[in-house]
Amino acid sequence: MADIKTTLRELSVATTLGTLIKNREIDLDTLLNPQNFINQTKSVVSGEIKFSDELLCIQSFDKDLIQIIKNGYILGKKIYENPNFTFSSIDKILWLGEDTQKMTPEDIIVGDYHFSLKETSNILDNMGLYNLLNYLTGSNYKKGSKHIFNDFAPKEYSSWFEVTWSLLLSYLKENNLWIHNNKKSKIKLLENSILLTYDNKVSKLPLNCTLAEYTKNTTGVIREKVFSKFISTELSSNSKYKLSKRNCAIIAAKNLSKELTNNLNYTDGLARFLRMYDNPYYYAKVSNEICEIYRVPCSKDLGDKIIIDSITYNVPKDQVNILTIIKNKETNESLTLRNECRFSHGQFNGTPEAKLYYENKGNLLSIYEKL
Repeated sequence: MADIKTTLRELSVATTLGTLIKNREIDLDTLLNPQNFINQTKSVVSGEIKFSDELLCIQSFDKDLIQIIKNGYILGKKIYENPNFTFSSIDKILWLGEDTQKMTPEDIIVGDYHFSLKETSNILDNMGLYNLLNYLTGSNYKKGSKHIFNDFAPKEYSSWFEVTWSLLLSYLKENNLWIHNNKKSKIKLLENSILLTYDNKVSKLPLNCTLAEYTKNTTGVIREKVFSKFISTELSSNSKYKLSKRNCAIIAAKNLSKELTNNLNYTDGLARFLRMYDNPYYYAKVSNEICEIYRVPCSKDLGDKIIIDSITYNVPKDQVNILTIIKNKETNESLTLRNECRFSHGQFNGTPEAKLYYENKGNLLSIYEKL
């Protein structure tokens, strides 16, 4: 189920559009009341909507959620007023936010129009590293099968963990116990082991724990809520920790960019890398009350007009960024796409993602059509 911010980001647009299409008056202040928002959404969006308990129980929207709804309201009105769309009062409005398995990018469907909605950020796709490799090299890796650090900097990744674990031991030898998050997250030094606890979930690890042992003998909850919390609260400014993490990131970025460049084969994968599918759709975003709406062409319209000019990398601080510069041969315009390879749920937890962004001030007109 989508989190409350994503839910409100998408449904505020759908509800605004649906209300206008059905020739009803839309009042922003009404949408800023949680119960009114839910009722208004139910009245214009088709299908059964399973609102999260967090949204159902909330008494009032905080400042951040109010801004999300305001942005959605602005974008919904802007889409409705755009002359490139023709809506009818009988058009169905569908929200696809609950479908976590969908393979296409749309968040809402209004009549015959499919929309992918964004707010503020320049993100294009929440892809994994296996996707990036498949799209640009023609490989066929499965979900979760490729790990930016394990696969492209294994020695440095182990060293990064060893430094982190050593710093944890040093902390515990001085304090014996680390507590966080209302006493839910705890790390305790025992005579011959380390105890990591979150509520009633416990992992017991040896004093000289290796990365392999840590990965095998901990759960995602322990890794995210305990060990990664210790790192973020106690080690984020530690020079030894930062140096080992940065060294791992540099080697991983260098090796991955080399792998992509040496095996470049994007004939079949470039369209998907650029988020083009069998059917066209619309990419719409709002940032600081400025709306942008693009038509994303279907994959068959791509042809060979777009090429990959180069693949490089950079590592600001300790963030692995793979930079793909694409060029439109017809317009001679270029666009830099950035895959940020990083953990999404805490350090040393699971498989890092490779989220795709376009660079600030980048021109999407090199690949999409602005409306």
